[in-house]
Amino acid sequence: MDFSRNEIIAEPLPVIMKPTLELPITLRPPEMEEVPMNSSVKERLELRKTAKIVEGFKILPKDNNPEHEELAFNFYAEININNSRLWNLILELTNQLPDEISLIFNHSDCEPEYGKYSDKNQTLEFLAKYETEIISDTFIDIGMIFHSDSELIEIFVPESKYIKFWGIDQQSFLESMNKFDLKEIEGIEFVDEYPKVREPLRLFNENTTDSNEMIELLRTSFK
Repeated sequence: MDFSRNEIIAEPLPVIMKPTLELPITLRPPEMEEVPMNSSVKERLELRKTAKIVEGFKILPKDNNPEHEELAFNFYAEININNSRLWNLILELTNQLPDEISLIFNHSDCEPEYGKYSDKNQTLEFLAKYETEIISDTFIDIGMIFHSDSELIEIFVPESKYIKFWGIDQQSFLESMNKFDLKEIEGIEFVDEYPKVREPLRLFNENTTDSNEMIELLRTSFK
């Protein structure tokens, strides 16, 4: 095809994709055909398309909830991070904990169970053997806590695999966020605010420990 020398051929504009969070392979939004027509779930799925589910965090001061008044923490944070980086962030945040900690674990939707206080490094060495289960098994909640009369520090990873953090030293926490280039994001949202589908980890990796076996293993080792 011939073009005059004055004709301008426009280059196609680049497609700008909205950044999204890398989820574990076991967690996804439902497909439209998996939800009833004209349901609130379908409406939430449509809203999820523009949700701010991205890497970053929000941080909140201790609120005036009477149930929290006696708890010795200064701030609370929720953190989104790509699933492939989750374990390393957990390790980084354990630097906020003292040398003796208690493990928290439970089947999702069940009451948390607390382990006896144990050496932090030994606990982390044990958990490292099950890194895949910790970051990818969406039927297990797990965390670590130190709680005394003067301090409450807790790292908790719920079934949707982001981090909830209760802390004392906010500046130290922010330094940890900077190491991972995580920013405070206004209006950040989390995957469990929207409909989701959880699938067993063993469907994707037969060499992992089953959820029920994992809970029993933690009970045997830490309670």
